[in-house]
Amino acid sequence: MQLALTLPSSGVCMLLLVSNLLLWEHVSSKATGSVSTEDLYDRVVDQSHTTYFLAADLYHEFDMKYFRSSWYKTRMPSLCHTASIHTPQSRDEAHETKTEDLLKAMITMSHAWEEPLKHLISAVPTLKESSDKMLQRTNALRNRTLVLQERMKIILTRLMFLVVSPFLQGVEEEQIQGKVQTLGWTLGGEEKKKAVVTMYK
Repeated sequence: MQLALTLPSSGVCMLLLVSNLLLWEHVSSKATGSVSTEDLYDRVVDQSHTTYFLAADLYHEFDMKYFRSSWYKTRMPSLCHTASIHTPQSRDEAHETKTEDLLKAMITMSHAWEEPLKHLISAVPTLKESSDKMLQRTNALRNRTLVLQERMKIILTRLMFLVVSPFLQGVEEEQIQGKVQTLGWTLGGEEKKKAVVTMYK
């Protein structure tokens, strides 16, 4: 019986094993713990802005191609499915809302859009004259929403830790309070609701 390394194909296996190790040599896992909470807030705010503009572009394309020239016009939804989720309607109201409540509302809002986005992704290819760009935008919108949701959950977890740990409470929360309120206004704004709700109904 021959040893495993003396078999004719063992050299190829060893080469594949070593090359695989070399490929993964400088790769590290994605750690969110190394990103400060303030930087994470900044990223979420930036991502929410780009997500808003992506949703607005998608809505505009849908509106131009389908809404204006079809029966959808007579079936304008009277109420958004997220209307029961309380979100600040003005900047002042956002500033008065507790940070934890604002984050919870935004996470709930993003959860509420998961199913409509899934349905939209499956419906876009069946529409007449739908473009690949429209499907790409729809997928990108869903992916960005999921990333926003994940990041907001991380922020909420860290914030809850700050509440539990009074030793850390006063330092970081004061620095980032305004950014959370800005984020809440961006994600919960009435314009985004109006822009996105029509294409899902």
